[in-house]
Amino acid sequence: MATTAISGHDGSVTGPSGLAEVINWKVDITVKELDATSMASAGYEEFIEGLKGASFNGSCQGAVLPTRGLSTVTLKTKSSGGISVSGSALIGKVGITDPVDGKVTYDFDGKFTGSIAIS
Repeated sequence: MATTAISGHDGSVTGPSGLAEVINWKVDITVKELDATSMASAGYEEFIEGLKGASFNGSCQGAVLPTRGLSTVTLKTKSSGGISVSGSALIGKVGITDPVDGKVTYDFDGKFTGSIAIS
């Protein structure tokens, strides 16, 4: 049976300036759990769906520091096909790593704000 796994080398992040030469990225798509347990729950926890959201992080390299602030961001697992997550996002943190024996990299963290498109 053939595998349905895909290689990560064709993925991408588009958005604010400086998010070039992406090395890796990760997105967490979430739904808040709201406790709906009552005395009628027969001793079992019960939950209902709450707010939805998504946050992401990654690493890139290059000569330009990634822009912080609000921007449209799209994360793709493949250039065509695959999974795409996009929407308005706030990049709130950018870290810089400058090793003496390697390349300068930038680590970025962001959160989508409002609705997101997943395809």
